[in-house]
Amino acid sequence: MVYCGKPSPACGRCRTRRLKCDQGSPSCTQCMRAQVDCPGYRDPLDWNFRDQSEDVIRKSQQAPRKKRTATTSTTGTSSISTSIQNVSPPRNSLLYPVQELAKAHIFVNYMSGGPCGGHMSYLLPLMKDTSNSPVLTTALAAVGLAALSNIRLSPRMMLQARKEYTTALSQTNHALRDPVLSKRDDTLAAVVLLGMFEVMTCSDDSFIERWIKHMDGAKNLIEYRGSEQLTRPEGLGLFTNLRAQISISQIYQEKYSSSTMTHLTEDAKQYRDPDDRIVDDVGRVVIQLTNFCAALKDGSITQPSEIIRRTLSLDADLTSILLTTPPSWGYKTVNVPLVDGEPITRTVWGDGYHVYRNLSVSGVWNYARSARIIMHEMLLDAVKLLANSSPGSSGLCQQQIIASQSRQIAHQLVDDICASVPFHLGMGMEDTYKWRSPSQNAGSESYPVASGLGNSDGSFPTTPLPWASMPAFPSAERSLSLETDAASPGAFVPNMNMTNSDIHYATPLAPNFEVSGAGGVTLVWPLLIAANSGFASPQLRKWIIGCLEKIGHSMGINQALAMAQLLREGMDSRAWISPGDSPSHDTQ
Repeated sequence: MVYCGKPSPACGRCRTRRLKCDQGSPSCTQCMRAQVDCPGYRDPLDWNFRDQSEDVIRKSQQAPRKKRTATTSTTGTSSISTSIQNVSPPRNSLLYPVQELAKAHIFVNYMSGGPCGGHMSYLLPLMKDTSNSPVLTTALAAVGLAALSNIRLSPRMMLQARKEYTTALSQTNHALRDPVLSKRDDTLAAVVLLGMFEVMTCSDDSFIERWIKHMDGAKNLIEYRGSEQLTRPEGLGLFTNLRAQISISQIYQEKYSSSTMTHLTEDAKQYRDPDDRIVDDVGRVVIQLTNFCAALKDGSITQPSEIIRRTLSLDADLTSILLTTPPSWGYKTVNVPLVDGEPITRTVWGDGYHVYRNLSVSGVWNYARSARIIMHEMLLDAVKLLANSSPGSSGLCQQQIIASQSRQIAHQLVDDICASVPFHLGMGMEDTYKWRSPSQNAGSESYPVASGLGNSDGSFPTTPLPWASMPAFPSAERSLSLETDAASPGAFVPNMNMTNSDIHYATPLAPNFEVSGAGGVTLVWPLLIAANSGFASPQLRKWIIGCLEKIGHSMGINQALAMAQLLREGMDSRAWISPGDSPSHDTQ
């Protein structure tokens, strides 16, 4: 088998007539215009390879040609020197089309994602389906080129990314005008990638407005597609990914969520694995929060007591969901080793960090934490209004208790988001650590997380934990806990006085794992919400700015750099509920 280069993907008739084929399905436009049957397209593998065994055998049986000898030594010397001058030096590396490098970057960093899982794994089957339109490939190349351009500081690569983006945008607009193409998964995936292009290329504080426009368009497309999209794994993945972003954008705009989105959220549960239905339960509560924010804006709800009642109800609903998560949705809190009473590294905010099964799990936890931070911002403002309206009321003591508990919960939520940063940026166990069996871990100190999530005993190494490899979690059937040198509190349980316990944890491996872009892109919005809340101290905001800059420079995500600049300039918008108001809820 011999590689034959890149041939034409056109149909048989267009190839023989040397016509430009649009590769349409079931028939290309050229054949339809000529009113003839389209002969179809070749198999992709046949494009690049063909069997030349007979040709090789035939050539090997031919007599070798006689070598020509030089007539004179002068002529021979002259020809040798001429040939030496015409020979180009061999290249020290293979050259690949830049578009292929861009697609590979997206595949490695966002589709597969290594042991921590990918952020856009639903793209894998869509890319394998050759019947999909070329818009997905073009959009994928645009995003990959933009990310690589940011990482390599290459203006030429960014220019190519802009060209691919313009082509993908034109192809997407054409598909959206077609009633059939607009409902296909590859069209919606292209819309997602076009929004991601804005994430990679944004350079000023107007990125929020551009991002909102993409989310509004994606929301309309999701609602138009209906419940049928949820029956396919790719459609369900697209819906899950976009619903979280759409809810955040609607909270920012203080807009009501549609009833269609609520119905789709309920329908999605029947197509999901029972252990993963927490995703839709959390999504349901966040949709209720968006409607609550919209009601506050339009004046439907004005009484502070009613705001307090509804906020507490939403927070209790979301908390009960998190307390009843399956064991596979739990997480471990790892203590940072101490040297002479001081943490061995300052790259972690606090005394420890969280380890999750994958990015999907950590993403849902941070999604819920961000929503709860917004709830408690609203709750504290309502308590303050109620106290000012009736300073001598008998319920003042109860109001102070509610406010104190709310501040404590909110501070813990902010700390928990920060504790997830090392996991997203690749911090984990050392590759050389040998995992011990549960029986070998017997008697070691257990590790507390949120109660109600299951129990297991184990230990964790007390060696330094660098920004290096991240363990995989291949199975949820076996459990193994990790050793710590001291117990550390995990997720905060609000106003329930419950004892923390361990979670079941899958047996991890310890392969080499490079930090992926998926870890950064799923972290930027929770970090911004935490920093913008009234519970982040100036020191914490500075630390978050450093995290966002690390994500931006190392992963090519310019949105993180724009967020860091906003925080550096003092942006404080109450987690977006009232941009004109700048609260401070005891950040010390």
